[in-house]
Amino acid sequence: MKILKITYLIFLVFLTGCVAGSFEEKSSNADYGSFQAPEVCKKISENQIKSILKNPVMAIFKHDSKTCLKGHLSLPGRQVVFGYLQTGSVNYRDSSGSYTGFTAYRVLIKNGVPIRYCLVNRGEGLCGPRP
Repeated sequence: MKILKITYLIFLVFLTGCVAGSFEEKSSNADYGSFQAPEVCKKISENQIKSILKNPVMAIFKHDSKTCLKGHLSLPGRQVVFGYLQTGSVNYRDSSGSYTGFTAYRVLIKNGVPIRYCLVNRGEGLCGPRP
């Protein structure tokens, strides 16, 4: 039984190493698009998140201190895409008019265009574009 556990552990480590190497290779050769200044990223991400809110006028944004860094955002059923990733949180009013509390968001920007986004609230995500 102990040998089986050790074999399983070795297989798992080997498998993880293969996957990580593959992703690192993709990310080193990735096309992130043109450089995006942090202020531009913030504005683009705010506009994208506001476009999916029911009451965007009253939205309050907090941007993470490390803004607009090279990154990726993968969605189920879609391949990994690279660009500049803006993260932060937004407090917005729901359909009843109450503030929801700060909710994490991520927006992937490539060449000045938001190409993927995710707004995650209480374990449920609103991500797009949808497959």
